[in-house]
This record gives sequence, C-alpha cells and structure tokens, in this order.
Amino acid sequence: MRFGFCHMILLIPAFWLGSCSYSKKFTHTYYQENDTLFQSIKRRYKNLYQEHPFSVAIKDKSFRRIAFEILTDSIKYVYNFEIGEQRLTDTLFKYKFDVSGINSLLSDMQRLHCTWITNLDYYENGQAKYLVFVSIRHKKLKAFLRSEKYFTLAFFDRPRNYDIKGRLLDNQDGKTLQRINGGLFFRINDRVCYSLSANFR
Repeated sequence: MRFGFCHMILLIPAFWLGSCSYSKKFTHTYYQENDTLFQSIKRRYKNLYQEHPFSVAIKDKSFRRIAFEILTDSIKYVYNFEIGEQRLTDTLFKYKFDVSGINSLLSDMQRLHCTWITNLDYYENGQAKYLVFVSIRHKKLKAFLRSEKYFTLAFFDRPRNYDIKGRLLDNQDGKTLQRINGGLFFRINDRVCYSLSANFR
C-alpha cells in the first residue's frame, strides 16, 4: 500500500511536467500552422485601431458573444453583442468604424479561437511603445492537471531579446526578464512570443 502511494506521488510530478511540455509544444505548433492568419489579424487590427481605438473580448465557448470596448481620451464604452446582430452593425456605424473590416476581423478571431485582442503600451528607454496582445482559448489546452486554458501572443514591431531558455528579456539591459500583464513570455520568433495562462486577459 505504501509503495503504491509513493508510486502515485512520483507519477504526478512526471505527468505535470509532461503537461507543461505538451502545452508549450502545442502553442508553438498552433502558431506556426496559422502564422499567416495571425499576422493578418495583427496588421488589420493595428490599422483599425489607428482609426478608432478599441479592443474586443469574445466571452463564450461558442465564440458568439462579444464585449466591444470603444476607447476615447477620457471614457471607455463597453457594449455587449452577439456577432452578426444588427445592434453591433448599428453601433459600428454610429462611431464611424470600418464595419466590413471589423466583421472580417471578428470572423478570423472565431476561426483561430481568439478570445481577446487589444493594444498594450509599454516603455523602453523612456519612450512609449505599443504591442498587439492576443489571447487564444483552445480545447486541447484543457485537460487533467493542466490549469492553462489560454495562451497569449505578444506581437512586437521590432526584434526582441531572449535568454538561452527562450524567455523574453527587457531590451534596455538585456538581462532582466520582462513580464507582460504579469506573465512570463517565451520566444516564437524574434518579434512574437507567448505565455500560458488560466485567464484570457
């Protein structure tokens, strides 16, 4: 009985380590398989954001209900819709958004299981910079002993520094680990990195 208990204890860390490795491998592979579409989403979102700042959260597992956040200098307006409903179209027209562009972006977010897209600001050498931040929820990340339900992607405009373990570094000193929204990020390529999380934002 004691032997069986010890054996079970040993198995749990091994399984957990295997789960972490699987999650990281899945994230990297999923990005590589969809690189063209992810880059297209990032580019279109940046162009739409420059016209009217906004962010989008997809709130349900069927990827139908959204929270559309319209950002102004002093106020953030949050509207809840279902994708495709007339109220969404009317609101986009009201605020002079590119309706076709937004609908296309939402459709591709559904295809890739994206749950959130936004623009985050950070500072480097005293200068404000921005990155596109995308969260993805995928059923393959949810399994026994894996708390990660989401992976998040950070898209930088310029190449970034990473340590030998592939962890994102602060570009100012090239040594300090840089966290985004409290998360530790790992290299996909020199301008894109990812983190695993239990939360979508």
